[in-house]
Amino acid sequence: MLTAREPDGVANPYLPVRTRFFDDLIVSHSSWATQLVLLGAGHDTRAMRLPLPAALTVFALDQTDVLHRTEQVIAGARSARGPAPAWVPVAVDLGDAWEEPLLTAGFDRTAPTIWVAEGLLFHLAEAQVHALLKRVAELALDRSLLVADAFGSGLLDLPTTRGLVAHRTSTGRPLPFCTDAPEALLRASGWTPERVVEPGQAAANYGRMHQLPDDWDGGSAPTLRTYFMIGSRGMPGTAGVARTDLSTPEPIGVL
Repeated sequence: MLTAREPDGVANPYLPVRTRFFDDLIVSHSSWATQLVLLGAGHDTRAMRLPLPAALTVFALDQTDVLHRTEQVIAGARSARGPAPAWVPVAVDLGDAWEEPLLTAGFDRTAPTIWVAEGLLFHLAEAQVHALLKRVAELALDRSLLVADAFGSGLLDLPTTRGLVAHRTSTGRPLPFCTDAPEALLRASGWTPERVVEPGQAAANYGRMHQLPDDWDGGSAPTLRTYFMIGSRGMPGTAGVARTDLSTPEPIGVL
């Protein structure tokens, strides 16, 4: 599990960098999107924390007990913030059928939407990831943007994950999802790859990580990489948003 600090007490820069990258992208594109869907939302409070339009509807998909705790935080923040997006909890198991509960909650398949899968894919098996992204693509009829993160397969060879891998293997359970081909993953799931960014590159650094060149190929460890993936559906000629506008989120301030 990712934590804010490493075992030796040193701060782990990955989590704040990922949060900031996703924050900036969501805020940048909330000018045209009217829906934000958080897949595996956890305790995400972006509906209150970010400067998002009050007309935006945020659908938070997760298990009932998780959403109940988040709802309490959202309710407390709303009273202090004033106008804010509608926050709609949708209690589902993303490993099962979740589309109908989302539609019942008011999701509009024809409305421009940002889909977010932050910190989710690693917790699913490969077949579940492909099924999930394909189901999202089927719901995204027009003007949709997907942002997700994934680790390269080298993560499963690290000492910190060997115990998990051994346990999954011995019990016949699938390994956590990793990929060394993020663009191919998007295409196979029905998404047009717009950009893949690695933490440490200029677009995802914020002065917190060792600088990686934009043409980074992984060096001596090409499978030990992390990817922030941006994909789209129905954007060219229909959304009024050029592909260059999708590439780099605008910064929203200091983390």
